[in-house]
Amino acid sequence: MSRLFYEKPKIASQDTYFKKSEKVIDEMKEEVFGEDERKATSDQPNDIAEGSQGDKKVNSYLEKISRLIPSEIIAGYLAMFGFVPLVENVNVREYIIWIVFFMCLILTPIYLNMQAEKGKPKMNHLLVSSLAFVIWAYVTTGMKLVPGLYDAAAASIILVAFSLISAVIPLNK
Repeated sequence: MSRLFYEKPKIASQDTYFKKSEKVIDEMKEEVFGEDERKATSDQPNDIAEGSQGDKKVNSYLEKISRLIPSEIIAGYLAMFGFVPLVENVNVREYIIWIVFFMCLILTPIYLNMQAEKGKPKMNHLLVSSLAFVIWAYVTTGMKLVPGLYDAAAASIILVAFSLISAVIPLNK
């Protein structure tokens, strides 16, 4: 059962739409970040080739918090972030990265507020989803967003901690 109380009952065509949008998001991630560096070549042992158990758990936690963020925001962020390297003026790139980040951060609660059912409490959901976006962005694009402050291990710890904490926050009260 999803923690998002704004979801309406899905019909078959919506399921197809969501599966297609997840596929598009995965393709955008591959375009932005390139081929997964953790994929092993055929001469590596099977336990490395299949990915470590830790990587699978981190991806599971990343999927959990990404469910709190509207897929349109994620897709838009990844698409715009993917265009940043194409900006010719190197000095402007950093500003554009931050503009994209803050635009998506501001749009997250606005979008969720527009999608919310009238009369239902939503403040917790808006706050948790906005924080989820910040953490998700740090985990996925932090190396380019804040290169001096990014640490993969710290990102993983923050990701797991947020997943555990957000699980006990009531979103519909």
